Amino acid sequence: MAGSAASSGQVSADPAVQADAPASFAFESVVIYPVPPEHQNGNGFLWWGIPNIWSTSDVPLLNPIADAYGLGTRQIFGFPEWVGTDRYAMAIKMSEDKLETFKQLSIGEQMKQRQLMMQAVLAARCQLTAHRETRELPVYELVVAKAGLKIADRDIQQGQEGASFFMPGEWRNYGTIQSLAGNLAEPAGRIVIDKTGLGTRTFSYSLKWTPDSKVGTPSGGRTIFTALEEQLGLELVPATETVDVLVIDHIEKPSLGFPGPPTDQVLASDRAH
Repeated sequence: MAGSAASSGQVSADPAVQADAPASFAFESVVIYPVPPEHQNGNGFLWWGIPNIWSTSDVPLLNPIADAYGLGTRQIFGFPEWVGTDRYAMAIKMSEDKLETFKQLSIGEQMKQRQLMMQAVLAARCQLTAHRETRELPVYELVVAKAGLKIADRDIQQGQEGASFFMPGEWRNYGTIQSLAGNLAEPAGRIVIDKTGLGTRTFSYSLKWTPDSKVGTPSGGRTIFTALEEQLGLELVPATETVDVLVIDHIEKPSLGFPGPPTDQVLASDRAH
């Protein structure tokens, strides 16, 4: 689990951000509810790309926080224990008319706007405030393996839909290698820094491995390290780096919300459980 806000770190020039910038779009409705212990199975997922609905199921709030700020889960610090243990489901919807405008953005701008919209949801539903810092931490550097890259560029046209699906041991995604590096922090056990030099090139890939809990069991298989090299042609190399992190200043358990008023009204008024 991530450390506390008391750890030493150099505060960035913008130390008191609640959100990185105002979002140009807003979700129409936001549903958040806790997953009861009897329904938790450790196989939660994040799903982005259903035509106008984004959803999570059976995941700690830590995951959507990291996703909203474009960081890995091990780059989030200062949060209470429940943020990494209590599990929630979310269904977040954008109106169809706004979706049509949203789809005209480049894929990179779509990702940026989705992150800003999620930051607004977290600020309203969880009273989240946070600031960015830089810290020197043990990391893995993601590099192209000696055998070479095994995935090809995907030419995603402006407005073309795509989907991202994340379950323990199976990812199907489109995006940059930098975004892959951020997602690798949790299964790899360290922050992962993209050192591939592939820049903003966009890839579509599928990655399957055996989560740590099953490695060494009769049903166990390849680790995340082996899977990266065999399936994607990428390698994780241990290192120490100065990296960006997000420090949670304040967060509350999310207020619940159900479809109804537009998100700009929900974010202003829906606070009650």
